[in-house]
Amino acid sequence: MIAPIAAALKELKILDTGIFLETTLSDGAPLRLRVSCAGANVFRLQYADGKDTFPGGGVSQFLSAIPDAGIRNEELPVTAFPAGKPEKAESWEISSQAGTARLVVRRDPFRIELYNSSGSAVTRLDGIGGPQGGQAIGGDLIPGECLYGTGERFNGADQRGREVRIWAVDRWSQTEGNSYLPIPFLLSSRGYGILVNRYESCSMDLGAADADRWSVVLDGAPMDAYLFLDAAPADCLARLAALTGHAPLPAEWTFGVHVCRHARLGEFGTREGVMEMVRRMEEGKLPWSSVILEGWNAYDASRYGELASLLKDLHAMGKKALLYEACGRVPETLAASSPAADGCMVVGPDGSVELAESDSHNPADAPGRRKSRFLDVTNPEALRWWKEDVWGRLLGQLGVDGAKIDFCEQFPEWDGMKLADGQGPAGMHHRYPTGYNIMMYRLYRDKRPEGGMCFSRGGGTGAQLYPYVWCGDQLREWRFLRAVLSSLLSAGLSGVPFLCHDLAGYMPSGDPAANDEARVFLRGAELACFTVNMQTHGTVTRPYDFPKPVVDVYRHYSQIHYALVPYLMEQAQVSCTTGMPLTRHLYLEFPGDETARKVEDQYLLGHDILVAPVLDDVEERDIYLPAGSWHDLVTSEACGGARWLRGFKAPLERIPAFYRRDVESRELPEAIDTLYRIGQPPKA
Repeated sequence: MIAPIAAALKELKILDTGIFLETTLSDGAPLRLRVSCAGANVFRLQYADGKDTFPGGGVSQFLSAIPDAGIRNEELPVTAFPAGKPEKAESWEISSQAGTARLVVRRDPFRIELYNSSGSAVTRLDGIGGPQGGQAIGGDLIPGECLYGTGERFNGADQRGREVRIWAVDRWSQTEGNSYLPIPFLLSSRGYGILVNRYESCSMDLGAADADRWSVVLDGAPMDAYLFLDAAPADCLARLAALTGHAPLPAEWTFGVHVCRHARLGEFGTREGVMEMVRRMEEGKLPWSSVILEGWNAYDASRYGELASLLKDLHAMGKKALLYEACGRVPETLAASSPAADGCMVVGPDGSVELAESDSHNPADAPGRRKSRFLDVTNPEALRWWKEDVWGRLLGQLGVDGAKIDFCEQFPEWDGMKLADGQGPAGMHHRYPTGYNIMMYRLYRDKRPEGGMCFSRGGGTGAQLYPYVWCGDQLREWRFLRAVLSSLLSAGLSGVPFLCHDLAGYMPSGDPAANDEARVFLRGAELACFTVNMQTHGTVTRPYDFPKPVVDVYRHYSQIHYALVPYLMEQAQVSCTTGMPLTRHLYLEFPGDETARKVEDQYLLGHDILVAPVLDDVEERDIYLPAGSWHDLVTSEACGGARWLRGFKAPLERIPAFYRRDVESRELPEAIDTLYRIGQPPKA
């Protein structure tokens, strides 16, 4: 916890490049701060480094190099007005013509008060400075305030009362402290947001040590934070997208069903295995869009003829295929077989290209740290080789449609690590997978006639620029259905609109007696149906291997999902232009509803559909309907809002879902007609 500093403001200067403040830390060291404006109701707060300068680089600045990301991080003029005579003023007001939000700087004790676009005081920054000099920021909390964001989280959307670490880790099937996709963004129900504009790790105390205070400590870099002061959370997410990039609209086929199996089974490592899956899916009349060839070596050129033949046949069926790869790792065989690979790798402090990976790996996969060769994504020649010779061949000549990119959490940050552009290792644990995935997504998109698919497990701020991200590893157990929904909601509240998951988990339960697989599978299929896409994966029972009643229900929800694709694409386009997630926490649409803020087992799919999945081994649940008029998606029965539906009946084959009476979507009415033609789900 960062204690507030007690020193008074020593100096305030107004220059063309911003407002400069100087104070003294509790240890007597001076601290210089800079306040500038980065858009309507967005201020940037920077601390000077040890050389008394303000580092220009940051996450937004790194991402702004992407031509079509729609990033606007230009700095706008700000003005400061003293309360009273300037030389005797006890406070100064900082504002910008770009918006109505403002900051008020108090001289003694020094603090910065934030007022959002509605004029409300939303927090005061009085935990400025902190350990290691100028790397911390902190403020106050009020009773009932919720703190959303922090990236993908499996333990709930509201992180109030928790300590959160912004550091990507692979902790297989853990829900506490685990995130494949951490993002240092906070969104407060009080009406403000904060983004730490760095890729270095940081720690957040969100009311754990002191229930009335929050703090953020950044590791190894001076604090650089954007303050979002729009009263509406949707507007805060729109400003976040303006600074970190708008998601591109994924190709239509990527909204469908994707079939995958674990590599250790070898099922999709051969043509025979893939075609057996095709036969079984078609035999069961189970719709699908693509197969992910996990277990097929993407870089084994000796099998490229076989791969090209398989892809040709799949494409003739109207299907797509993805390969599997490990986030920029260059296998020794590929490096040895290509003279162009020389000089294309990140170099370790000892001059070796064999780098010990981060300790963020899953012990179940690798008891000790592995060593890997990593493509140097800062080296233009390395990128040319990778994009043209390696993946250009796979995409352009063979017809691969994209890739599932795994193990994004393990790029190291060792001192002495060398990259071609001379940048140091600080922040590369998050920056490397983010930059790599953006590059690969754009390559797939540009090389495939109907658009390619990047399916990645992690990264950092900017992950919305490479749809899709999937939320990692879960067991086929009830508790993980809730964890998956938590990850969808928390990622959406952090600016990532399209998060996917392995349908109902990818590994068998450790306690099958308490987790009947067929029941967990069906509830997982129902949840996945009402998300951006569906993916079957792992070593668990395949959809077509269940008893017929279970297969029939799965088929029903697969058909429902495809009927919703036009609506999903329409709403995804809204996400791409506004920053609103496709799977939305109720708070985003009903920010003034205190009950809606606390509901974490329901969500809005786009603007017009409310989904209340069943996440436990029960056949009824309580449902909260926010204000408005709603209709049951199955029966069309009208339901008034702003109330609870207690004990709502939800047999195993049914997921409660509702749509607004005053539908905004142009696509949903036709989709609803199709749902009624499909009919009621069969009995499980």
